[in-house]
Amino acid sequence: MIQIFSVALGAALGVLGRYQITNSIKKKWLNMIYPWPTFLINFLGCLLLGLFYSLNLSENVYLFLSMGFTATFTTFSTFNLENIELLKSHQYRQFFKYLLATYLLGFFGVFLGFFIGNL
Repeated sequence: MIQIFSVALGAALGVLGRYQITNSIKKKWLNMIYPWPTFLINFLGCLLLGLFYSLNLSENVYLFLSMGFTATFTTFSTFNLENIELLKSHQYRQFFKYLLATYLLGFFGVFLGFFIGNL
């Protein structure tokens, strides 16, 4: 039960962090064209998940920080950690397939959703 609460609390804090950072950056740079908040959050989430993964943390702390906080802060970080795991296990073909398929399918999904929403 403590694991569920660890993930839930981390998730709540992650999404609040994303919300706060996004709004702070948007207020500072009202007329920005490039999506800096998402770009910075995705990079920071990847940096944090890589750090958490490399540390010798207890299971509950790791769940709080990784599956909780960074998973709601950004899913991009989890995707990249999975790519690192594929590379570490020398599954290069799977790595390239996963990388390419995720980006292409993700782009297509956003495009399709945008298209459907504008019908």
